[in-house]
Amino acid sequence: MTPLLDVDGLEAGYETGQVLFGVDLRVDRGELVSLLGRNGAGKSTTMRAIAGAKTPRVLGGDVRFDGDSLLGSPAYDVAGRGISFVPEGRRCFPRLSVEENVRVSINHAENPMAMEAVLDHFPELAEMRAKHARNMSGGEQQMLAIARALATNPRLMLLDEPFEGLAPYIVRRIEDIVEDINEQQDITVLFVEQNVAAALAVADRHYILDEGRIVEEVTSRRLREDETLRQRYLGV
Repeated sequence: MTPLLDVDGLEAGYETGQVLFGVDLRVDRGELVSLLGRNGAGKSTTMRAIAGAKTPRVLGGDVRFDGDSLLGSPAYDVAGRGISFVPEGRRCFPRLSVEENVRVSINHAENPMAMEAVLDHFPELAEMRAKHARNMSGGEQQMLAIARALATNPRLMLLDEPFEGLAPYIVRRIEDIVEDINEQQDITVLFVEQNVAAALAVADRHYILDEGRIVEEVTSRRLREDETLRQRYLGV
């Protein structure tokens, strides 16, 4: 079966130099997969290259979505094919309310979800739909960023550091939301993370990235049991 996302020999970098060196990873329909690695390993670069961001510059390899190459496609075209991207740092519109933030995504999507269908997954946001993003906590903003991505009704959701800087109880809530979206909406998820415990709680499989190369593809069981592997590549 053709994987939904197939990254084959991806090489990419910036003006300062090459960052990715032949990255290979595959995500099947319905999976929830994590990309792990230390700071500077190239995780965010990988996600941005898949999403069609202006930077980094792709130097080689291919990214295929449902069998079709995405290389050379701008971010809006990638999104139009059914891929939503939640970048690191959330990037909600600070002066817009919760509902207005979600409405922006709905208005720009080809086949959006209804507002109430989106907010059904986020009862916390439904209760503060008139609240401006700038007045929300980090955890609430992360929920809003994911809600905006969900509103586009994607087939694949890319999450860059969804648990970063959040209190443990908020991490658990975001874990529940990601699992719910995956299971209830049948949305495939690939996420970047440094929080190994959170990745183990959510993902089916894990890729480990080190110095721009995939060095391991592991099951959750092996990642839990192999302390040497975790120490060597993840420092935990």
